[in-house]
Formats: sequence, structure tokens, C-alpha cells
Amino acid sequence: MIIFDSVTKQYGPQDVLREASFTVNPGERVGIVGPNGAGKSTIFRLIVGEEDIEGGEVIVPKGQSIGYLKQQVPEGAVGVGLLEFVLEGCGEVLALEAELHRLQEAVAENPDPALMERLGEVQHEFEHRDGYQVQTRAAQALGGLGFAEARFGDALSSFSGGWQMRAQLARTLVARPDILLLDEPSNYLDLPAVEWLQRFLSAYAGTLLLISHDRHLLRTLAKEILDVRRGQVSRYANGYDAYLVEREARFGQQEARYRTLAKKREEMETFINRFRAQATKAAQVQSRIKMLEKMEPLPELEQESTATLIKIPAPPESGHELIRVEGLGHRYGDGPWIFRGLDLCLEKGDRLALVGYNGMGKSTLLKILAGVMPASEGKRVLGHHTVLGYQSQEFADTMPADQSAYRIVKDAAPANATEQQIRSLLGGFGFRGEEIEKPTSVLSGGEKIRLAFARIFARPPNLLVLDEPTTHLDIAGREALEQALTAYKGTVCLVSHDISFVRNVANGILAVAPSGIRRWLGGYDYFLEKTGGLQVLDAKPAEKAGAAAPEKSGGAPAPGGKERKELQKQVRRLESVLAKHEAEIARLEEEQQRLLGEMARGEVSDFAAHQKTLSALAGQIQSETREWIRVGEEAESLQARLNGG
Repeated sequence: MIIFDSVTKQYGPQDVLREASFTVNPGERVGIVGPNGAGKSTIFRLIVGEEDIEGGEVIVPKGQSIGYLKQQVPEGAVGVGLLEFVLEGCGEVLALEAELHRLQEAVAENPDPALMERLGEVQHEFEHRDGYQVQTRAAQALGGLGFAEARFGDALSSFSGGWQMRAQLARTLVARPDILLLDEPSNYLDLPAVEWLQRFLSAYAGTLLLISHDRHLLRTLAKEILDVRRGQVSRYANGYDAYLVEREARFGQQEARYRTLAKKREEMETFINRFRAQATKAAQVQSRIKMLEKMEPLPELEQESTATLIKIPAPPESGHELIRVEGLGHRYGDGPWIFRGLDLCLEKGDRLALVGYNGMGKSTLLKILAGVMPASEGKRVLGHHTVLGYQSQEFADTMPADQSAYRIVKDAAPANATEQQIRSLLGGFGFRGEEIEKPTSVLSGGEKIRLAFARIFARPPNLLVLDEPTTHLDIAGREALEQALTAYKGTVCLVSHDISFVRNVANGILAVAPSGIRRWLGGYDYFLEKTGGLQVLDAKPAEKAGAAAPEKSGGAPAPGGKERKELQKQVRRLESVLAKHEAEIARLEEEQQRLLGEMARGEVSDFAAHQKTLSALAGQIQSETREWIRVGEEAESLQARLNGG
């Protein structure tokens, strides 16, 4: 049992934790959430004894192993081989293995009873810790996280920082500690690796504490939630979704109490100011002054929700087709082709997410679509009145550190943009008043990404190309961005490794795999349903970790000429039909929810007629859904023919 009893932790004058108390019971699976900088990682450092506290007590069970994933690789480890580095995380098991071999050799030379007894004890402990499978577990973890088996012997220093963090994660997981502390484990992972991590942790039997902005991991793994903010830690039961509902209710109660107290205070202050100079009211004024002094201070309210801090301007009008590429291929120098023979058309309203392992060329394809780098072969054509906005992974490096938020947006805006227009735009992304004068160097990661979006929309685009837009955002920021993009009437093409973000934003998937690039109609869940998981990405462990995609081979040749144009026309027609079915299903489901709500509130006078209407609606929804699936399968079949499949 982990116990925090009235713990206070300070950094300088700031109380990161202020008399915080909570308990984590053995075997619990706890998600830790809260704003950036609230003290979540501090809790982990206190559990492992890396920092001291100013007050209270932290109690950690003795005799239990703790695995702690930090956000940096241990110093001196970069020269070690990859597999060796991961296995070093199982130090106790390796020590048992070494002792086991030594005792086996000693007993072979001298079958002393004492030696044989010790050999039996070590053998039992080694088997109890599943020591014979530790190498297999390490290899499976590395493979699941995307490392090529051919590189297991390479020095850790030969991998990039992101891949080194993956190795650190594998090292932590393979050790199978009694208590597992994971601090943002999905950072640096591609989407398939996040799915693998989720499956691994679902089978983990110990006590799990998980700090994460990944709602998919929190929703599927955490049974309890610790919310850390303003120095306090609040515990919520029954998982992440229940936490969201209860937290919203708590905030509502807090706001109502604030309004009540504020109104009383305002009424007293008004009375005092109005009658202060009247002698006949002196006693009453003095009475209210005393009452005002004794009133409890107004409670602190949460800062304005990030959900209100991203307001994307409407896109300018465009043609139906925003961008089209034909026979697109790219490679660096004379190296292998990253992809080749890609035909793709993005139309108004498309929100396409690229899904695939790192190293398969997703960011490269986005750069080519955005026009910031040329393709090795093929054609790229912008549609009528297409205005393109692009955000790269390195967006922060493109904004001068010494310039203010106002200056950065002004420099990107048209020459005739007024100061009020620029201020209004910045306000739509959460920069108000004096905040617009903040230099980029002092902005948080979330503020920088909001500024990057404001800069893009200084000249509003109708085609957004976004490479990992959620990387520096906390949960509230991710929710705000996905709400803004879902409401956006333009076209979006993005890469994100946040499964919930992709699930909520994308209405189409572009699967990027060694065998080629294929488009799937429908969202992420439909993509998983049709592919049986992520097998369609067909990237075996030996093909990952930066391996380039080979040229497409096998299958029917891609059609050309008139046949291709006719197929593209049919696909567009079917996509339009799909959109109509989706809109009708949404309308019917909304009507169904309205009628169910009337029943729940007791507003139905003719129950039989009401029930009959509900039954008819259910039949219509089922019929529309069947037709939607049929049309989707037909469209996918045509798309496969276009791709030469």
C-alpha cells in the first residue's frame, strides 16, 4: 500500500503539493491526470525517494520491487547494446542466473548437500521469477515497440532519442516489478506501438500508476483516477469516463458556490458604498462591514477551460477537390523507395489520418502534400482556390524565441490586417490582453502549439496538413483541438499517435505500410474492424525501426487512363452516398435520443404510440447502417482496384 499522508512539497515559494493525502492499494490500476506542471511527476519522485518533502509522510511498502519509467535514459547506458540494456532492467533475475550457473558447476565438481540445497533454492526462485523466459520477454517487448530484430545487438547510442526512450520503456516493462510507475509512456510511440503497450499493460498483474495524456490508455487501463491540481490530489473511482462526469459536477458545484458568495459580497459592498455617508444608516453600514470582514474568501475557480481556447476561423471557399497526387513516389538520393505509385485525392470535408509505424514515410508524405519538399516522381496538383496551412513537428523551431506572440502572427498576416483583427485572432487561440506580448521563449508547449495555429490562420486555409499536432498538449488541449477540427468545415490531413484523437477526428484512414499506401473509408474503429486490428500495416519486427518501404509488388496492376478516371469518379460518387447515409444515421439517432429523453422525464402521454415510433426509428437506423456498410465495402473494393490490389 502506497500512502501519502498530508504531504507538502515545495519548489521555492511554490507549493506543488499542499497537505495532499491519498492511498493506492495493492493491485490497483491508477491513472494520474492534471494540468502540465501540477506535480504529477513529483509524486513519482517522492515514491522512489528521489526528493524530500517539507511536511507529512510518504509510506511505500518494503520488500516490493518498483519499476519507474523516467523521461530520460540513464547516463552511461548509451554505449550498451540494445538487448543488453533492456535485460539489465532484470538485474535480480540476471544475478540469480549467474549464481545458478556457478552453483551448477560447483555441484558438478563437489555434490555437497549444502551446495545442493542452495542450488535448489536458487533454482526455485529463478523459475518463480520466470527467469528462463526473460530473454524471450525482452525480444517480444522490443519487437512490440517497433525495433528490428537485426538491430538488437546495436549500441543504444546508434538510435535516436525517441528510440532510446522506447528501449527504456521495454527495460522497465520486462522487469515485471511489483509496482509500475509509468510517466507518459506513450511519448515517442507510434500508434501501433501504443496499441501493443495497451495490450501489455492490460495483462500486467501488479500495481500500476500511470501518468498520461493519452485518453485511450487512461480509459482502457485505469480503474481509479488521481486528479492533481493546485496542490491537492482528488481521488475518483470507477474509471476515466466516470471521473470526467464527476469532475464536471464538482466544478459546477464550485462555480455555483462562487456565484452565491460573490453575489452576497457584491450586495454588501453596494449597500456600504451607497449609505456610508448617511448618518441614519451608520449602524447598518458598520454591521455590514463587520459581516464582510468575517465572510469566507471567494473560492478559487479553475482557470478557463482550454476547450474555449481554440476557435478555428471558417475556411475560405474552394473547389470540391483540394489536392490530388498521381504516381507519387519518394526516396532520398539513390536509397530505397519510401513509397511509390501513390494516387490520392483529398476533397472538401475529408479528415484523413495517416496510420503506420515510424519510419514508413508518414511525415515525408505530409511534407510533399504541403509543398515544402518535392517528390522524387509523380504529380501534385492543388485544387481550385486551395489555401494550404501546414504545421510540422518542428513548429516551435520556426518561431523566433525573442519575438512576441503578436509579432509572430502579424508577420504571417496580410499587410492590410489591422491590430484589432490580429488581437481577435490571438484571442480565439487563448492569448488575451498582455499575453499577446509574451515572447515565444517563455511559452509552454501547449501555448506554443496554439500560437502556431494562430499563425496558420492569419491567412485562413481550407486545407490543413498537421504533423503530430497533439504532442505538447495536455488532455484538455487535445480535447479542445479535436472539437475545433471536428467542427472545421475545411479539409484536414494529419498524423497523430493519440488513438482517441484519431478516433474522434478522422473520417478516413490512410494506412502506410511496407507493402504500399492504402486508403480506407470510415473512421479508425471502422478501419480496425475491417482489417482485424493493425495487421494491414504488415510491418514485422524485422521491417520496423526506420526500415524503408519496398516497392509495391504482386497483385493486379493499377489501372490507367480512362479506366482510372472512371474508377475515381465512381469512388467519389460512393463517398458522397456514404456521407448522406452517415448524416441520416446521425439525424435518426438524435431523434431517438430525444424520444428516449422524453420517456425518461415522464413527458409521454401516449406510451404505446411513443414506443411504436421508437421501434420504427430503430428499424430505420438498422437499415441505414446496413446500407452504409454495403456502400462502404463497394467503395473500398473500387479503391483497392485503383491501388492495384
